[in-house]
Amino acid sequence: MELVIAAIIGEVANRSISFLFDKYSSPMAPAKEEEKLQILQRLLLRVRVIVEEAERRHIGNRAMVHQLGILRKEMYRGYYILDTFRSQGNGEDGGVSHSFALSKFNPAKRLFLCIGDTSCEKELQQVLNNLNDIIVDVSDFVVFLKNYPPLYRQPYSMHLLLDRCMFGRQMELEMIMDFLRQTKSPGTETSIDVLPIVGPVHVGKSTLVSHVCNDERVRDLFSQIVLVGEDDLRHRSLNFKDLGHTMNQRNGSLTEKEAMLIIIELPEDIDEATWRNLYSAYDGHTARGTRKIIITSRSSKIVDFGTVQPLVLSFLPREAYWYFFKVLAFGSADPDDQPKLSSIAMEFIMGMNQSFVAANMFASLLRSNLNPQFWRRTIKFGRQFVQGNISEFGEHPCALVRKNRPACLERMANRDSYVIRKHYQTSFKDQELPRITFMDLLFRNLECGGRIEVLAWRSRLPPYRNHLCSCEIQKPQRMVEEATAFML
Repeated sequence: MELVIAAIIGEVANRSISFLFDKYSSPMAPAKEEEKLQILQRLLLRVRVIVEEAERRHIGNRAMVHQLGILRKEMYRGYYILDTFRSQGNGEDGGVSHSFALSKFNPAKRLFLCIGDTSCEKELQQVLNNLNDIIVDVSDFVVFLKNYPPLYRQPYSMHLLLDRCMFGRQMELEMIMDFLRQTKSPGTETSIDVLPIVGPVHVGKSTLVSHVCNDERVRDLFSQIVLVGEDDLRHRSLNFKDLGHTMNQRNGSLTEKEAMLIIIELPEDIDEATWRNLYSAYDGHTARGTRKIIITSRSSKIVDFGTVQPLVLSFLPREAYWYFFKVLAFGSADPDDQPKLSSIAMEFIMGMNQSFVAANMFASLLRSNLNPQFWRRTIKFGRQFVQGNISEFGEHPCALVRKNRPACLERMANRDSYVIRKHYQTSFKDQELPRITFMDLLFRNLECGGRIEVLAWRSRLPPYRNHLCSCEIQKPQRMVEEATAFML
């Protein structure tokens, strides 16, 4: 019965795609700005239908995955342009002023304001042309798409789907899958294949690896998957049997021909001698079947440890980050029904410096209360937080967090005290989780003081990484002195 229902749903989706393709693939005549925005909205709907339908399917063709990546990129760019124009249009009616983006305290100035700007009108036209070309070129993609099976039952809302898929990293995920499927890397004599993944802190290296390990294809390939974190390397010996967290283990012990995957999070100060010792410990204590290592680090030193080309991650472009945050912030609500909130949200992302953790934390807060007054109050709080830290310490607070340096935050619910975020770490231990979250500390009127451990965010995928912060509650007169002394 489920197969019949799935077939019916697939056929309805395919006919919807074909209908939209026929309707919106005709050449676009010259139009005024408002007409162009309406055309852009329709084209984006067309592309969004294709992208979301493709994301529901297991696409095994590398070329189609690449074409899907192009579709996403243009879709993100189109929504960013559309929402930028809408955001400015709502500015006169209680919308935002974009002072966050244009403030002298914000060196990034990521948001371009383009109403009445010839260059931005050209960019709008370029986006329209690109989308029209893509729709014409994507006809074969749509035909082949129905040949691929669905991945799983879909939740009712896209923001729930983001908990189960790796946003903006599908090409990277498929590159890792290709590495894991190879029986042996061509041209190598080593017994173990090693893939280095390099990128700055909080760029999503661990999240990407978690998605890979949670993929059914990977669990079918490997009898055992083990994660070795930085804390494991610091606090334990190089005895492989005592290292790491087992993420996947089939019944019984490994045989000589069974496959094993180990993920190692290397510290920034790793040297070649330490790596060789760790590699030897792994090589000497594992079965002789197919063996793979994925190593991740902020340091480019690990590139030399690999047996294949490294995978280098960078932060999402602003267009993709905006789409990601908007989906999370609105949840099951339609952003088109809340133009004022969309305008506020666009300004809000300018203060988060492309941080995934910040996006998840604040989007959850905003989603809980879809009220323009609450959102404006929250963005005012965020603006003061960013400008205050840049003024005092010369850096964006997200940059301070990435360097594990203290950052100062004013408590919204209790203006008589401040929070100094002093230390950041990750943990897998559920029994030691703090009961107070970082958002509780900032936005709820909790009676607390002194040093306190809080939960910043918890990953929703195995091994369920917990992001923890060590904070100190202080009065305003002590706040700057204490933070400055800590940094010195």
